[in-house]
This record gives sequence, structure tokens and C-alpha cells, in this order.
Amino acid sequence: MKMNRSLKANTDENNKINEIRLSLNTPKGSKIIWILVEGEDDCKIYPKLFDPSKAKVEYVDGKTSLIEALEILTQKTKQVVGILDADFLHLNKLYPQVKNLFYTDYHDIEMTMLNFEEVRINLLTEYKMQDKQEAIWQNVLEEASYIGYIRWYNDINNREIKFKGLKYGDMIGLNNGKIYLIKSQLLEKLNERSKNKKEDLTEKLITEFIEERTTNDSLNLCNGHDTINLFSLLLEGKASANSFAKELRLSFTNEHFRRTKLYENLQKWQTQNKFQIFIF
Repeated sequence: MKMNRSLKANTDENNKINEIRLSLNTPKGSKIIWILVEGEDDCKIYPKLFDPSKAKVEYVDGKTSLIEALEILTQKTKQVVGILDADFLHLNKLYPQVKNLFYTDYHDIEMTMLNFEEVRINLLTEYKMQDKQEAIWQNVLEEASYIGYIRWYNDINNREIKFKGLKYGDMIGLNNGKIYLIKSQLLEKLNERSKNKKEDLTEKLITEFIEERTTNDSLNLCNGHDTINLFSLLLEGKASANSFAKELRLSFTNEHFRRTKLYENLQKWQTQNKFQIFIF
């Protein structure tokens, strides 16, 4: 199965590379800048941030595939850039040296969007909870941080813990309007679903890792999908994780984007290369 998925990933990557190469050789395509992103959800946020007549956003599934595609394409053209979720790179202070590759300000684009207080207020106004915004935000961050430490441990030690598709509904408690993570159930679920794991996760193991790696940088520690999932659970059925994510994308505007380091870095890149990729 792994071999088949790898073959599919390689095929998709090669198809995308060939599509871009062919486009660049056409009169219209020769004027387009390609923005490569790593997932389908990214194609729901980034296109509105660029001028569609001058830049086209396409996703290449996964970080490795995107970096490989970018390295191949930049050998032939300047007209392609990649945008990746930073994940734990900002915490680890380790960045792949890849031409025309840019990272989100924080762990991922979702955490970058949630960084803006006015975005969070807009989101919670829909549920008449804007007055509790700060308390809700701190509660969600605190619980998402524990999951973030497990993800970080897995990232550093390559323990093959499977998070994809994980839901937290049966591992969350509610008390006086606050959520709390039932850690033992989370670890049990992760152990159960991670058939190829290299060791069992235990509370002792994660506690020791947290003591060793404690950080106050929640925006780089927490995963955006986890955070959104916890937000939706705190709303007690008023919004699914998918609908909350959609509302987050709608609340994040070009004005917010212009205040990010990602925008600043892309702006410098377009000036250096005499391109114009932004609407504004």
C-alpha cells in the first residue's frame, strides 16, 4: 500500500510539473507566476490573496512533493514559488535551503489567521460569544498545546504516530464553559490507530518531553486543525470543524494578510524579480 501511495504521489507531482512547464511555454502562461501550496484547503484561502490575472495557486500534495517540484521548476524558471506550513520549523530553527520557498508566520496558515484578535472576534460574534473571546482562546490554546507537544515529539523522533483524521469529540470534557482534554484517552487512541508506531505513547513519556522542551510559543506549537477542532467542540454543536474552518477563511482578509511576515517576504521577492502578484 505504501508503494502504491508513493507511486501516486510521484505521478501527481510529475503531472503538476509538466502542466506548469507547458503553461509557461504559451503566450498567456508565460506571464503567470505559479504559487505552489501543499494541500487542497490551502487553495481555499491563498487564491484570494493574489491577483488571479498574474498568479495561479496550485497544490502539490505534501511537503516533500512540493519541495521536489519547486527545486525542479526553479532550475528552468523564476516564475514559481512555494508556500509551506512551517509546522515545527520555527521552534526547531531549522529551515530547508530551497530557492523561492516561503513559510507561514506560525505553525500553519490556520494558526497564522487565528493570531489576529479581530479575526477571532469576528468568528465568535457569529455565536454571540465575542465577549468571552480571550478566555475561549486561552482555553483552546492550552488544550491544543498538549496535542502539539505529542506532534512535536513525533516530528523530532519519527515515531510514526498517526494523527490524520483524528477527531477529539470522545476525548474532551466540558466544565463551566471550558473544555479539557482527557489525556489518557487521547494517548490510548493514538496508540491504537498507529499500527506502525515505534513505541507506545505514555503520559510519563510526554510529560518528560514537555519538561525538556517547554515553550510559551503556542502559535508555533499548536496545529491549526487541532485548534479548530477544539474550538468547534467548545461551541457544543453550534458549528462543525469544517464549518468553523470555512468561517475562519472568510474572516481572514487581504488587510490581515498584509500584516504578515509571509506577505512581507513575498513582497520583497516580487520586487527583486520585477513581478507583480498581489491585487493591492
